[in-house]
Amino acid sequence: MRAFLAANRDQAVPPEVGSHRYLRDRGARFSVQLQAIDRKTCADDLGAWLRRLADGADGLILLIDESRRHLVQDLEDAYFVSSIPPYEGRIAQNQVRAALAPILRHFVAYSHRFDDRRNQRVLLLPLDIFIAADLAELRARVTTGKMMPGLGEDIDRLIAAVNRRGRPKSKRGRYSKVYLVDDRPLFYRYGPERHKIVQTVMPPHHEKCWHHSRFRFGRFYDDRLHHNVDDDSHPTSVHGNFTTCHGNIFVANGQSHLGIFPNGFI
Repeated sequence: MRAFLAANRDQAVPPEVGSHRYLRDRGARFSVQLQAIDRKTCADDLGAWLRRLADGADGLILLIDESRRHLVQDLEDAYFVSSIPPYEGRIAQNQVRAALAPILRHFVAYSHRFDDRRNQRVLLLPLDIFIAADLAELRARVTTGKMMPGLGEDIDRLIAAVNRRGRPKSKRGRYSKVYLVDDRPLFYRYGPERHKIVQTVMPPHHEKCWHHSRFRFGRFYDDRLHHNVDDDSHPTSVHGNFTTCHGNIFVANGQSHLGIFPNGFI
């Protein structure tokens, strides 16, 4: 398949998908880029290559040999990753289109939901910090389970389930702001301040920190926005352990609030 795509980049997108109203209305343009993988290829090699591709892209679909998917396991939350099976011998155009068409259709289904800013406050929650079974199910559905039928409907159902956690803080008046509340319980409100900057410099950060700070399940997002997180006390006081973007534990000991980016940087 890699050899076929190298020789036929302009014909890689199946016509019935490329003419989809969602893509047509947005003037979508596809760029097919290829990277050879051998036994010496490591996760950081692919991470560095993807960083170059992702810089300037609105969306990124990553197709990888199913036997090598472990190389990008740390990037499943960042990109729309799908495995491709081995093909013996010469590959025909209809085989390529049959393989790519469902992947692209599912990406369109997800992108259509992501474009709604009301959905982004759920889709951009810090996945290792916001404790909720519905969010964990959504994460699994849009990563390793993305190619099962009914993706769009399941995304809608799970976003609605997380949104049902929304409520104002107690005793804050009739027109209180609505927060998403996890199991701790802590109260999350996304944006709109831009007074903090996500950090991704290595070290102490890892390669994956950069990718997760800009992409969520294949779509680019504004890396200047973060979640304000606090509790329902007055004055607010946050306590607990939080897993950060590269696996460190941040211990909160009574801070009035935390600024948490979607990738988990605090």
